[in-house]
Amino acid sequence: VLNVIRRLCNKEHANLHCTSYQSSRKASVRLHALSFYLQEKKCFPEKVDISAALDLMMQCASTEITCESGAVMAASLANGGLCPLSGDQVLSPVATRSMLSVMQVAGMKDYSSTFHFKTSVPAVSSSHGALLAVVPGVLGLMAFSPETDACGNPWRAVHFCQELISTFQLHSFDIRTPFRQILAYRQWKAESEGYQIMNVLLAAFKGDVQTLRRYFLSGVDVNAVDYDGRSALHVAAAEGHAEVISFLLQNTRADADLKDRWGSSALQEARRHNREAVVTLLQGHI
Repeated sequence: VLNVIRRLCNKEHANLHCTSYQSSRKASVRLHALSFYLQEKKCFPEKVDISAALDLMMQCASTEITCESGAVMAASLANGGLCPLSGDQVLSPVATRSMLSVMQVAGMKDYSSTFHFKTSVPAVSSSHGALLAVVPGVLGLMAFSPETDACGNPWRAVHFCQELISTFQLHSFDIRTPFRQILAYRQWKAESEGYQIMNVLLAAFKGDVQTLRRYFLSGVDVNAVDYDGRSALHVAAAEGHAEVISFLLQNTRADADLKDRWGSSALQEARRHNREAVVTLLQGHI
């Protein structure tokens, strides 16, 4: 389970917090009572080890993450179980849908129904002040604020989510009309394909990994070429930007064998311009 969590986080920080786990085991009397009651009502499959199931649940609840790793996990859930940074399909879309459904109805403890009414987004919180929220197909976020309310949720993070949903009209039942003067995330003007290719190649020329990552996450094809058949990999190889080459090869699955109109690959471009570090990277990938 921990390996799956780490894959969702793109191998960012995620570890079992042993102290929290031991504390949960000592205070699990109520959980055991509820579990045996549910078992008596035949809510569990036959021959299920209740103690083992509870132990696994408490280990999962005691997993320690950072805001950065939690944000990547939320983005993976918003992306149907596909980590947007690594391209790894960690969870199936069906499993992701089931997880988000459970988060929506029970993730915010006793405040779940009210939070769902106000935001309509799946979310889960911890008593330590963390809140993970997901807007499917749009975004995932992780907020942290230690001070909690009567329900055990971080009240500042809850308020932030509600304001975010209201400001950007992300509620499932928002009616977006041109007469409402409110900032809507869907109202930006889409760039033309040619303009996107130009910006991707310019970012590769400058060595701007952050811009390349932004375009990749927005769905732009990093293998797109200009009129000379040159891709971002060709440009970065010619300029000697090893960091860009590493990002394109490891995170975006750029095609290193792609050839331009003169029949040159990125490796040949790097050799032509004496970019030894880039040559080593490309040879290791091929």
